[in-house]
Amino acid sequence: MTLRVLRLSGLTSPAGVDRLDPMAEVRIKDIDEHEIDTILAEDIDFEGHLTFKKPLMIKGKFKGEIRSSSSLYIGEKAFVEATTEAGIVSSKGAHKGNIVGHSRVELYSTARVDGDIATPDFVMESGCKFNGYCNMGGGPGKEKPRGQPAAIAAPSQQPSAPTQTAASQSPQGQLPLQQKPAPAPGTPGGQQK
Repeated sequence: MTLRVLRLSGLTSPAGVDRLDPMAEVRIKDIDEHEIDTILAEDIDFEGHLTFKKPLMIKGKFKGEIRSSSSLYIGEKAFVEATTEAGIVSSKGAHKGNIVGHSRVELYSTARVDGDIATPDFVMESGCKFNGYCNMGGGPGKEKPRGQPAAIAAPSQQPSAPTQTAASQSPQGQLPLQQKPAPAPGTPGGQQK
């Protein structure tokens, strides 16, 4: 038996298959700033607890805690160092700290996130930098960034390896890779006594 291979723009396809589509490039719809009620401008450097009920955009610096059931937009030149919880978190800038997006988290190609993300819907454009863990399970209201893993946990409770994009650097330099905890005794890869 002979297998014929078709060559299409550098992609190969078994005979009988019309063509292979390369993975579609992810693009997130830009938000019009006129649709946002409150914008913290580039010259704002704010520290504290931020709560809001209507969409908000941060273009400057923020440090503290963010809580909202609405949408949070982080501008391309923004730097947010916070524990963030919002309905939608959409970032083009830098965020240091854990994020809970009750509906969705969006990271544009210019985004940099150092922290864990919990959300049922996660969209990343090519080029963004995400260093942390991602939890997409548990249903609404149950998305919480992981705490410190237990010394010995059941296999289903073991955290997964950190997600890292091709370039895992922060503006300050290379970030260390986090190590996955050792398997628990009696699990695949663990040792029996």
